[in-house]
Amino acid sequence: MDIVLSESQHTLRKLTDQNKVLIMAHRGTAGGNIVQNTIGAFENALKHGADIVEVDASMSTDGIFYAFHDGMEPVVLGTTTNIRTLDSKEIDSLWLRNSNFEIKKERVNRLDDILEYLKGRCLINIDRGWLNWEEIIKLVKRHNMSDQIILKSHPVPEYLKALEDQAAEFMFMPIITSAEQTGCFDQYKINWVAAELVFEDVNSPLIEEDLITHLKYKGLLLCCNPITLNDWIVLTAKMDDNHSILYGPDPYWGWCIKKGFDILQTDWPMLLKSYIKSL
Repeated sequence: MDIVLSESQHTLRKLTDQNKVLIMAHRGTAGGNIVQNTIGAFENALKHGADIVEVDASMSTDGIFYAFHDGMEPVVLGTTTNIRTLDSKEIDSLWLRNSNFEIKKERVNRLDDILEYLKGRCLINIDRGWLNWEEIIKLVKRHNMSDQIILKSHPVPEYLKALEDQAAEFMFMPIITSAEQTGCFDQYKINWVAAELVFEDVNSPLIEEDLITHLKYKGLLLCCNPITLNDWIVLTAKMDDNHSILYGPDPYWGWCIKKGFDILQTDWPMLLKSYIKSL
């Protein structure tokens, strides 16, 4: 029996057909005096050809969301205090730091401001919202941007059940780390549009041809992470940004595309865009 695609799946598939591969900018595109997860970084990412921007969400103790990946406080704020342990008044008093670790005249950006700035302009992948599912769903609904937002979480039953109950219509992309986890697609009535696959080895069962074919048959776009977080964390079997830049993209970004991935998350969208155009 043929799979009937949802309206969201049709829209994303059409965009993929137009662009060959969709580029997702990791925390926007930062560098110099432009800091990750800020309006400047997202504007920069769009100017560099990104189709999707990935935004991290952290909630203050009094319920205000900020575009911030907790754990990055020492680099971005010059403090070891986790942002999730602070209230909004304390967070609003903090200054961002740029790539030279110099203090900027800019505060941590609120997620409300980010969403309004990007309204009608691009797809937005909200990461880490699952830590406060109910609140993040209410925030997104308030902005009336469900056609732009792709939510994401690990396929934990409590996260998926909460999404099914509260916002089943929202586009959703689970973070899949094993072949066994792909069973979640048949267990919950959610607007599945993509699957982010995380694998450390090119021989991982998660990226065997039969499984990739099966997931695509379900109408899912497949996403991988060539981002290079550091020299130890491996998200895409080292078919990553660093290798693509240093040794040429064909064996690395090219491998991801030939494997069947429709979305590549990168820190270097303009370089990846240029490569995709050359194919």
